[in-house]
Amino acid sequence: MTYDPWSPQPGPQTRRQAQALAAADGGGFESASEASRRRLRTRPGMPAGRRFLRQLSGLFRSDDYSQRLIAAAAGVQDPVSTGRRIAVISSRGGSGKTTTTAVLASVFASMRQDAVAAVDNDPGLGSLPLRLGLDSAPSLDLLASAVAQKAPETRDELAARMAAADGNLFATGARLWHPRADAQALDRAVTSLSRFFPITLLDSPTGISHPDAVWAVKAAHAVLLVVPATVAGRQDALVYHQAWQQDPATREVPLLAVVTGTDAGAPLDPVREAVRLSRDGLDAMTLPYDRHLAAGVEIDLALLAPQTRLDATALASRVLLAANGNR
Repeated sequence: MTYDPWSPQPGPQTRRQAQALAAADGGGFESASEASRRRLRTRPGMPAGRRFLRQLSGLFRSDDYSQRLIAAAAGVQDPVSTGRRIAVISSRGGSGKTTTTAVLASVFASMRQDAVAAVDNDPGLGSLPLRLGLDSAPSLDLLASAVAQKAPETRDELAARMAAADGNLFATGARLWHPRADAQALDRAVTSLSRFFPITLLDSPTGISHPDAVWAVKAAHAVLLVVPATVAGRQDALVYHQAWQQDPATREVPLLAVVTGTDAGAPLDPVREAVRLSRDGLDAMTLPYDRHLAAGVEIDLALLAPQTRLDATALASRVLLAANGNR
């Protein structure tokens, strides 16, 4: 059987497992949303039948999956001399932008020793904290206000103004209910993040012309454009790429497309669409449809389908390479 370094191993319960058991056994009432979240958080990315067939085939043939995963992970662990900021944008809602941000943040945090920041830059009610397993998190605007009042002197001081997800991953939350910080305060906040966090991901609102997306792009060392594997998604990517190359303000910032599979029965294949975009001059990678990601709750890397883990790791390596190259 093929060894998978991200597969769950026997041992102590994870935090999510403990939460699930507590919710199932604990006294008191559970809301419908809490019950759904508890049930969906353990949904594996690959159906049981396919998992069984994969394990069975591993008994009779060699598989280089582990070697490919390790090779892809090498780029994730590349050293970072100064904090790298990666903005994640999309052309339309439902493309998987926040899911992509959460997956990348989790991959970086799981494979690096240093700290990773995931920033909810959506001015509305974003779902980034939910995807990271957090019930709540301070907003970017509150963080900016705190930094403006007193610049943090240590990483722990800055991290205390954020919410701690698993391990070395820290996040900000919804901005909807908080007074908006001005651009200067946001710039100071993101500068502080880059000082103490080697990698910061900015989950930005939909549309390249949105003011908050414009700010994130200006602050970024690399930008990920998330598009669905649809005809409209491919057209969006090409239009964005053309506009990107024509604008002097963005031309020097690396732009990568991420073609996502948002529907198990979609007629277009994300891999083929990414290949077509690459042939048209836009660097494109994929994040395939995955039952665990489609559940819409917190992400557990160990529950992703093997191909999703491999693609997510390769994507993390590629975007960090692009950000490191943009000095």
